[in-house]
Amino acid sequence: MKHETMTTGLQESDIRPAPLMTEFMRLSSIDAHIYFKAPERLVEVPCPACGSERREGAFRKNEFLYCSCLECNSLFVSPRPTREALVDYYENSSASRYRVEHFARETAKERRKHMLNSYAMWLGRMVDEVGNPAARAYADVHTQSPQIFDAVRELGLFDTLYSLYPLNTLEPDCAKAGAEVARGDLSGLGTVSMLGQLENRGNPLDYLIWIRGLMADRGVLTISTRTVSGFDMQVLWDKAPYVFVPEHLNLLSVEGLTILIARAGFELVELSTPGQLDLEFVHNTTAYDPAVELPRHIKYLLEHRGPEAHADFQEFLQKHRLSSHVRIAAVNAATPQEGGR
Repeated sequence: MKHETMTTGLQESDIRPAPLMTEFMRLSSIDAHIYFKAPERLVEVPCPACGSERREGAFRKNEFLYCSCLECNSLFVSPRPTREALVDYYENSSASRYRVEHFARETAKERRKHMLNSYAMWLGRMVDEVGNPAARAYADVHTQSPQIFDAVRELGLFDTLYSLYPLNTLEPDCAKAGAEVARGDLSGLGTVSMLGQLENRGNPLDYLIWIRGLMADRGVLTISTRTVSGFDMQVLWDKAPYVFVPEHLNLLSVEGLTILIARAGFELVELSTPGQLDLEFVHNTTAYDPAVELPRHIKYLLEHRGPEAHADFQEFLQKHRLSSHVRIAAVNAATPQEGGR
């Protein structure tokens, strides 16, 4: 199984401008209590990665309990919103509208430059190396960054591009980027991308099995997500500012992600952590809130070593799968062990 390192000069402010992020988090916190406060809208779940019932409470965020799996060390919310409650939230909440109107559009240029171009090039390489050359349809699922279609179209690998269930009101943006909007199941897809979706799914296993059912034999699934195994999450833990419900129901460990991919019937080709912002996340969090206590050696690294040392440290995190940003490539090649949509 392969993994890679990378750098594009990305900074946190490029993709998460502080004013936008602060307002988005404020709205999300308010809407989470509006849409999920009723007991019947919450359900207990086992570990979403490995299925284990063995867990312990890790911390609470905005009254929601994050649990740590004692088998694979994944972090997940339980009890969590039901599927119906999540659909209601993403279709109707103020936070969901704000995400589209501000994040999706106002950070589009920087996300294309620093994230989507490199993601598309990597996706193309995976298709060339392990994909089915006869399956020339591509879909992005629950699209929140329509610029992915501009980047993927330039590869010249696909005859048809689909946006499957894009976020509300993003249909015109997807169409402008050359994608056909679909709000019904497709079939025979050669390649599917999931950008930042796994962490907010109520049932990741069922979600992956559903996606696998849309794909051709030897179709390639590419995923970007976040992991609790990453440096910034391990250091900041409950103080990590960008961890909240429902955006982060699942922060699966590298080990948990590996298990989940196999359970859903995929063959894992690559699992990399090419994140560029772990050390910056930690530094920015402590600058914003000096009350956050860091391990002494991390504080020393931040305060007494310069950009070269910080860049070397971030490369180390990438190389050893210790960054919180994960990129996964898998092939539709096996028989799922359990589950269904």
